[in-house]
Amino acid sequence: MPDCDKIEIKHSSKSPSQSGRASTSTDMRSLESHNKYPDCLWMQLEAIPLPSVAAQTQQLDIHLSLNFNEHWEPLLGGRIKFGLQGGTLKLNLENCEIPVASRQLVGDFQLSPIESSTEVLLTESLREVPDSENLEKIPEIDCTLCQVSTIGDDTKPAWIFSLERGKPVLKGLLKSAKLGEFAANPLRIAAAFEVAKEDIYLTDAEGLWPHDITPNQHAVLERILTVYLQANKLQPALSWALLSYNLPAVEQPEVEIVAETEAQLQEMVDRIISAETDDFAMLAKIANLNPALDFAGGSLRGTSLSAVDFSSANLDRANFRGANLSDADFSDANLQNAKLGGADLSGAFLGNADLSGADLHRASLALANLSGADLSGANLIEVNLTNANFSGANVESARFGNNAGLAEDVKVSLHQRGAIFEDV
Repeated sequence: MPDCDKIEIKHSSKSPSQSGRASTSTDMRSLESHNKYPDCLWMQLEAIPLPSVAAQTQQLDIHLSLNFNEHWEPLLGGRIKFGLQGGTLKLNLENCEIPVASRQLVGDFQLSPIESSTEVLLTESLREVPDSENLEKIPEIDCTLCQVSTIGDDTKPAWIFSLERGKPVLKGLLKSAKLGEFAANPLRIAAAFEVAKEDIYLTDAEGLWPHDITPNQHAVLERILTVYLQANKLQPALSWALLSYNLPAVEQPEVEIVAETEAQLQEMVDRIISAETDDFAMLAKIANLNPALDFAGGSLRGTSLSAVDFSSANLDRANFRGANLSDADFSDANLQNAKLGGADLSGAFLGNADLSGADLHRASLALANLSGADLSGANLIEVNLTNANFSGANVESARFGNNAGLAEDVKVSLHQRGAIFEDV
């Protein structure tokens, strides 16, 4: 359920020795926030005054808390369950700056479990999560590792969140992470957490299609729903917050979205279910999907994609586990962090493809052409490499081990170029 709350907090008038913070009796901070799907993403932004003796040097710390989980959404008489593989937090700063060099929220972060649905997040105001935002308990074993990078200039900084491989979606709490420190002057901070279609991952669906559809139909149907969800439910942002300090709060501008009707969506779903072809390219065409652009982050598990043209396609974080990709053309494609475990890539053309961070565990690359490909950090343990071509490929920190068909001279060459060989 969407939730909107507005709070205004007057700072304590006690001295620093009494309250542990600066005396700011005339100051006020206000926060308006909105979490569309709080059980998928719950975001809190807060300003914490720092202790200071001299009033003219008072400081504010800006902290961020994010909780990631999955959400069930009713749709077309059934329901879908989705979570996030990533997203972008964008700030718009008035009368303050966060220089790139001072940004501390960068690197890998282990998300923490929520011990109970009423856990109090670590905030200066000790504000509990509202009843409408009760958070489902997340076992520690399900919590994920989140990678954070930063972009943007000093007044419009942004942080990109992405899922480290191993889990399908982000789960867990990033608790009170410091974003920046400002002088306690009048300022305003607008924050928005935005998601693209490649950031959304469907983890389950019920009551939407027959159980006997093919993996190709299933992949296209899931992508239809993901594109619909992103365009019609998650725009312009999944969560946003507005923090004002000694400035009046401002109204967030309304963004008009012309939503596709569920009747149109149902018609498209029916067309895929009743299609007389199982050819992936034809199904994608029926669904008005572009294979080169619309399947980044998507699930194509177990699909039959032999000889499909994915040249120059963006397939970042796509899940091809167990898929038949023999003789497929992935030249110049973006397959960063793709899941290709157990896939048949025999005879595939992967020239100049970006496979950095990809998981190819137990896949077959027999007769595959990987000339000029970027395999840095990829997992190639137990991959069949019979007559695979690695000429000019970047294999820095790529992990190999127990590889059928790997000639000794090729192994020596790969090792010299930075590949890691593990005992399996």
